[in-house]
Amino acid sequence: MTDLSYNLSPVLKDRLEKADTLRKEILLAPIPPSLKLKLHWNTLIDRIVNSLALSEIEVKKTEIVKVLSSYGTGLGEARSEEAQDIVNYKKAFDYIQHNWLVSKRNVTVKDILILYDIVSDGELLITQASLQEILDYVQARDDHPIIQGGLASIGTLKAQPFSTDNEKLSRLIYYLFFYKYGYDILGFIELEEVWVENKVGYLESLRIGVNATSVTIWLEFFANSVVLQLESVYKSIESGSSESWERNDSTSEISDRQKKILSLIDQPGSTITNRTVQKKFNVSQITASRDLSKLTLLGLLFHHGKGRSVYYTRV
Repeated sequence: MTDLSYNLSPVLKDRLEKADTLRKEILLAPIPPSLKLKLHWNTLIDRIVNSLALSEIEVKKTEIVKVLSSYGTGLGEARSEEAQDIVNYKKAFDYIQHNWLVSKRNVTVKDILILYDIVSDGELLITQASLQEILDYVQARDDHPIIQGGLASIGTLKAQPFSTDNEKLSRLIYYLFFYKYGYDILGFIELEEVWVENKVGYLESLRIGVNATSVTIWLEFFANSVVLQLESVYKSIESGSSESWERNDSTSEISDRQKKILSLIDQPGSTITNRTVQKKFNVSQITASRDLSKLTLLGLLFHHGKGRSVYYTRV
């Protein structure tokens, strides 16, 4: 069994309390819809660009926007390896949000295999029972979501369950636990930016966490990353016009027609297709695709199916 023992040190306890306080302040803050969209949009882009950067893949934000603009539309399906990585990250975040937001289910091996298959094509090197032991240990107690997310992340690196991309998985699995417990902070959580800015500290904390018997130091670093990131989010909400969130284009804005598309599927269980949008608004297939794609990448719609069977639902 992978050793994931830790102590609830004074430092760790203090950082958990600070994170909880910031979370409450963010959830209670009055956030204008336009700013909320910008925060959500930039978080998505930052998740992808910084996750790729930690994998030594440098991609400009403009390139990510370009790739995601065709996500789920059937347009531009032929992709480079780099572009496919971008799309796979988007699919992974969609899967986590759609299936794990405030979920009462325990995470199982099957769930991890689904998440892993979205972003990689490696093979499982340990038994499913061994991987389930790690998940059972993480979920055995009523621990704080930050502790569970941190344990799952470092547990993945300690066990090296797959033939490739274990580090990539370790940076996705904590999201699963955060969303499960409603600790996604309106979808604004994103630790990779903190880790890119302090890559030396990140790698050293990982090294200690993987090699030491106790993972307390890693959890302290992990919790502090949450605090730093939430402080940044809260400052952006307070200012309402922070340069880090402002954009010079309308990528994070939605048009009147796109607002009307959303209103068509307000009722729970409602769906909409490209063809419906074409008929309802008298627009071309390409225009409908672009509208639906934009609403999807902004996190306002979920994309289901492939090819002609594609349909969309509200988040």
